[in-house]
Amino acid sequence: ETTEKTFDGYHFVRMGEFSADATGQVEEGTKHVVYVYAKNPEAPVEKKGNVDVKYITKDGKVLEDVTSVKDNAPVGEDYTTEEKTFDGYHFVGMDKTS
Repeated sequence: ETTEKTFDGYHFVRMGEFSADATGQVEEGTKHVVYVYAKNPEAPVEKKGNVDVKYITKDGKVLEDVTSVKDNAPVGEDYTTEEKTFDGYHFVGMDKTS
């Protein structure tokens, strides 16, 4: 009598093509009992990212320093930022590196 075993990272698939039965009687010669295992699939690694927002003037003066909008969020997740008003300034556009 033989039994299927467990191995970390692998799962039992089937008995080998020319394997003897898992249980039986001893006969003259050698019987080979073969258990076939496959490696467990690895869980896909979820990609993550960050989004920050910063408000500056055309000459680089910081009106509002960096604020986190999304931290360690799944890639593809939506985010929203907003145009703000600052006394003495008007919005002229997004920075070319934005």
